[in-house]
Amino acid sequence: MPDTSTTIRDDQYFLIIGSMKCATTSLFSYLAEHPAVCPASVKEPEYFSRQERPHDTRNSISAYTDLWDFDPARHAWAMEASTGYTKHEEPGVAERVAAHGIRPRLAYAMRDPFARIESQYNFMRRHPQWRLPITHPDLVQTSNYFAQAEAWTRVFGREALLLIDYEDLTGEPLATVNRVCAFLDIAPMAEIADSSARNVSARPRSEAERALRRAAPVLSRLPAEVKAPVRRLLEATRPTSVRLTPAQRAEVAETLAPDMARLRDEWGINTARWGF
Repeated sequence: MPDTSTTIRDDQYFLIIGSMKCATTSLFSYLAEHPAVCPASVKEPEYFSRQERPHDTRNSISAYTDLWDFDPARHAWAMEASTGYTKHEEPGVAERVAAHGIRPRLAYAMRDPFARIESQYNFMRRHPQWRLPITHPDLVQTSNYFAQAEAWTRVFGREALLLIDYEDLTGEPLATVNRVCAFLDIAPMAEIADSSARNVSARPRSEAERALRRAAPVLSRLPAEVKAPVRRLLEATRPTSVRLTPAQRAEVAETLAPDMARLRDEWGINTARWGF
């Protein structure tokens, strides 16, 4: 008979679906400490994405369940966190999840949309092939939280989705994590043992820094007293972070305003704090 000891029921999946640059790495790390939560071996497998698979992870996984060392005797949830699931360039993810036969609960983190766009843009500038302008729809519409939330709730219902505030998560992590625990019907956490997990956007690397990092063995052989000043010198060559200009902010605001009003009216989100 087949071994069913690691079977995950179709309603035991918990997906942190984004948004990118909204502290999803921290949320994943905090909840991974909970004894009833089994974190995926890969935080962002992007299993149901079509474009956001930088390491072709899905093709290297024989089955979705292979991501977890799930023990039904102690685990209530199998958790992953793929921010590609709510990117503008990844439509239809919710439908692919449903077609796979699972009925997950979902957490979706939101942040000041202008700050989120800037953070994503500066993060992506690390990649030499990045060519999109800061007002490209792939960035702006990823900050369209109403549209992204609606895409998922059309498939799984509103009761399956929890909206999380980035400011709450970074300012009151334990209280926010325990909101998620209540949503998942598991015991609250008394503390967060490791609150250091962050996926912070650093300034994009310069060509010189990328070149030297490609020669990492050379850097590793330098004496300790040389490494630190070399690293500081290279970091000083990084380009400054880009910010939306007033005209660009106005353009983004005009684009997002209708759906921000719907987010306020239909979900009760205080979008005025973001300028809407």
